[in-house]
Amino acid sequence: MDALGVRPAGLDIDGDLEAFSDLDLDDIAVSAASLCRAPIALVSILDGDHLWFPARFGTDQVYGALANSGCAAVLAHGVSVVIPDMMMDPETQKNALVCGEPGLRFYAGYPLITAENKIFGTLCVMDLKARPQGLSQQESEGLAALARQAMRLMGLRGEAITQERRLTAQHLRRERVALQAQQADLERRQAREKYALQQAAVAAGGVGIYEYDLVSGNITVSPEVCRIIGIPVTEVVTALQWTMRVHEDDRERIPLVSQLMDGSAPLKLEYRVIRASDRKERWILQQGMLDRDWAGRPIRLIGTIQDITPEKNATSRLMTLLAVGDALRMATTRRQALTEACQLLGGRLDVQRVGFAAVAVRDALFTIDLGWCSPDVSPISGNLQFGVFRRTSDFLRSGAVLVVDDISSPPWMQEEQNACRALQMEAQIVVPKMDHDELTGCLFVHSATPRDWTLDETSFIRTAADRIFTALDEWDAEVRQEIVNHEILHRLKNTLSIVQSLAHQGFRNVDDQGPLTTFTSRLVALSAAHDLLMRRNWQSTDLASLVGGVLTPLGVESRVEISGPFLKLGPDTATSFSMVLHELATNAMKYGALSVPDGKVFLSWTITGAGESAVMSLIWREAGGPPVTPPERTGFGVRLLKAGLGRHGKTELHYAPTGLWADLTAPTLSLATF
Repeated sequence: MDALGVRPAGLDIDGDLEAFSDLDLDDIAVSAASLCRAPIALVSILDGDHLWFPARFGTDQVYGALANSGCAAVLAHGVSVVIPDMMMDPETQKNALVCGEPGLRFYAGYPLITAENKIFGTLCVMDLKARPQGLSQQESEGLAALARQAMRLMGLRGEAITQERRLTAQHLRRERVALQAQQADLERRQAREKYALQQAAVAAGGVGIYEYDLVSGNITVSPEVCRIIGIPVTEVVTALQWTMRVHEDDRERIPLVSQLMDGSAPLKLEYRVIRASDRKERWILQQGMLDRDWAGRPIRLIGTIQDITPEKNATSRLMTLLAVGDALRMATTRRQALTEACQLLGGRLDVQRVGFAAVAVRDALFTIDLGWCSPDVSPISGNLQFGVFRRTSDFLRSGAVLVVDDISSPPWMQEEQNACRALQMEAQIVVPKMDHDELTGCLFVHSATPRDWTLDETSFIRTAADRIFTALDEWDAEVRQEIVNHEILHRLKNTLSIVQSLAHQGFRNVDDQGPLTTFTSRLVALSAAHDLLMRRNWQSTDLASLVGGVLTPLGVESRVEISGPFLKLGPDTATSFSMVLHELATNAMKYGALSVPDGKVFLSWTITGAGESAVMSLIWREAGGPPVTPPERTGFGVRLLKAGLGRHGKTELHYAPTGLWADLTAPTLSLATF
């Protein structure tokens, strides 16, 4: 018995495997085992390099390897083979079922030969004991007869299967012909249904189909085309009828027949039409392709028409929101910001009035702040009482957006109808501005005629209102901050004035008023730094502005040559810089270059490095003044100069014969931060 293996693919045997699967074959295997008194009998068929056992006795194995098997010799030579002792045969002794379990010893096999003299299998018996005498003549002849009988059985079975399959094939052909007929009928029905569905689909998608005959000038249109341009449903319209529906400003976009014929006309274009049914303007996307005759001449333009008004409106609304944002950002005054934003909204929405009203809940007043209106309605301004618009004010205080398509429709609007019509308003949208759950203002949009506000329009107005409210809050915050800054500066100047008065009072009886003058000028320099910081909301200033603020009150700005890049200074640094620059300038006026008519000062600064490692270097150079000698004692002014910019900077003073040199260095990051 051969070793088991997985059945290989590609069995190359005439007929079908079903021809070899027959209970009679099992009987032949049983008969062979009984005849030869053998415990194992097999009908084996060659399947590539393996053997398949369709009938077997004494084993459950279905497949085995061809190599080193007894059947290999039968198949190779086409004659019966008897191996008395498989352990003595040089080929079979290598078989694992011989040298191992179950220890096969005896083998006898006869070839299975077809009518075409092809060998494709064996009928064999095997024993676990060696048989030196082999098979008797009776056993040998009986085994040969059983082999022939097996072939006859398989041949008959194969013919039966072939006939059965032939009949089955005929039946399948008849069924296939019938099915093809049914399928053809079904396809015809489906084609009709598909056409109907396509018409429904294009109608649902807002797409119409047209066919423009370039010879006759007639345009065959689908019902959806008629719906888009607002005409009664018809099958054919003329080119002139179609052109009359096109907006007069867009008629030049419609190509001429001559342009279609010579191929110069665009086959995809957008234009506006005025619907015949309601006179509304709609945007159209027209696409097509030319159908040509056998000579290549265009004869028809076939394509689609689609209403793209919603997409155009969405794009236009987005562009308007961007324009509103730009207007709010670029405006220099609150009035300009609000006026331009409302005008943009009014133009986009095609309404008669857009504006903003401040709300004082305690005073029960709407105060019309600013807005825009079209020329055909009157502007409104001033105060409006809550009592006149009681229902509207109650609604807005809830924080909800008020949307009214027609003031005549809601019953609760009846008591406000006269007041609304006095403002030439028949429909409106009002967006409340809420601060901490309190109504503080509202953006209103008025239409002089009833209007069916769409969800897109309402959403657009709400988004624009949010941007306007945010900008107004920023403007109001800046105004409040400016008031606070002026108040702080006013109090600071009062404080400095009090200090100055106390100094004058204290030095009133002193003969030498020089120290008082110096002290006063230092207060002035400190005040100049505070003025600059106040203009920048006490955040920062820059060195060039600070230099001008210190030198101008001293009257020497024209004699100091200044150069240097923009350099940001923090509040503390600006104060220190102002004192240092003031001390250098007053010292030059008293003892240095600015004390004589021809003296000059060169003040410059540079920045080296980048980022956090950037360093500022400032130099003060005096020239043309009297000879300079180092001071004999260190006064407050010298100590102030040496202190320079504090712990973040470094100051070096050089008393050169030509004039005082001062070098200050400091990291730019610390200068801007502190």
